[in-house]
Amino acid sequence: MPETRRVARGIVWFEDSSSVHRLMLLQCSAMRSAYRAKHDHDLRGNDIRRYVKRNYMNDLDQRYVNDACDRTKTIRHDGVIFGGRRNWRAMNSGEITKDEWLSIRNGQLYSRGDRSKNGNPNIRIVNDELHVNDPSGRGSWIVGELFIPEKFDVDLTCYDARLKLRDDGRFDVTFTWKENIPATETVPGAIGVDTNPDGFAVAEVDGEGNLVGHTFLSNERIKFASTDKRTNDVRLLALEVIEIAERTKKPIVLEELSFKSKKKRWRKFNRMASNFLYRKMIEAVRRTAEARGIPVIDVNPAFTSVLGLLKYAEVYSLNRHTAAAMVIARRGMGIVERQTFDVTEREESVERLNLEGRGFSEELTLKAWNWMREVFLKQDPLSQSRHPSRAKHGMRDRPGRDSPWATVAHNWSATSVSRGTEFHERERLETGSSS
Repeated sequence: MPETRRVARGIVWFEDSSSVHRLMLLQCSAMRSAYRAKHDHDLRGNDIRRYVKRNYMNDLDQRYVNDACDRTKTIRHDGVIFGGRRNWRAMNSGEITKDEWLSIRNGQLYSRGDRSKNGNPNIRIVNDELHVNDPSGRGSWIVGELFIPEKFDVDLTCYDARLKLRDDGRFDVTFTWKENIPATETVPGAIGVDTNPDGFAVAEVDGEGNLVGHTFLSNERIKFASTDKRTNDVRLLALEVIEIAERTKKPIVLEELSFKSKKKRWRKFNRMASNFLYRKMIEAVRRTAEARGIPVIDVNPAFTSVLGLLKYAEVYSLNRHTAAAMVIARRGMGIVERQTFDVTEREESVERLNLEGRGFSEELTLKAWNWMREVFLKQDPLSQSRHPSRAKHGMRDRPGRDSPWATVAHNWSATSVSRGTEFHERERLETGSSS
């Protein structure tokens, strides 16, 4: 059964919050110490924990220290300013005071959940109260009044808790926990989603990979609106994609953005990887789908736009983006595309090739073409054996009778008709029959 993370937000007030401020200061300082141990002293794993415990175990318990170390695991780059670079510049320019900067820098307290420790060892929900463990005294707890909206139902068996200081002296509290979601029953087919700066191109295919429907969900405001408005618009677009998947009962296929390798990839990947909006849109669809129990499939998005334009744009009257979404959906189903377009060398450069499809053409380098042919195209040795001089690049003269284009009978050209006439005439001469 798939899992998703649920989030609940509330507000807590402490009559005397000085002890909570002290714990926040100590854990945030321990987190910075763990960061320095990793990036300045090149320590790893338990060596980081031992480094931090030397200075903080007298004031924090082991769980607070471990949580501080865990929070630095996702910080991969050097030169991090805790509290935010923008706030640091605002303090230097006099927009905020040093005390305001320090309250932002040291204004969080985190505790990871544990089923064996009544849900959470250090920050616990007890009826309408929030109890915060104070390591300065054995069995000492700081008690505050907690308000959580009724729409949230926190799983008290295991939950993470995070306190954040507010400007009015109260604290925002966020609880997160894992929840099992019943998987949605699906039918054969898929919903392919191609992400673009102004929206989602969506294509639905059946169990054989044939196009059923397509649309483009756009909102021009997401390209220039403020952060909050953009986030809201992205969520609304993601909900429209989810509604299509729920209505059709088909899994969603998304473009995979893997950042494990720092080397440059193809042009669209580099644009998407460096653009926060792309990642935000893809993650919005993924999170919403997982929360609804809709299966999500990740595929390599390389050459989806090229293959979609050459193979399907003219046949189904699709634009570049919806054609790419169709290729993404088919790729998510494990369908390997067949080459149904011509490949010729350009006269001015042998390192660049021209790909001619039905109504559209694309230009690729020889290296890119070899990658696309070997990884994303179904090999057709019959067509290469007919043209041995062109086999080194996997080229073919034209789509043959075994091509998938033959299934689109209503779009066949007059050339196909004449080719069929020549075939029947040759058959009549070989058998010796008369007309």
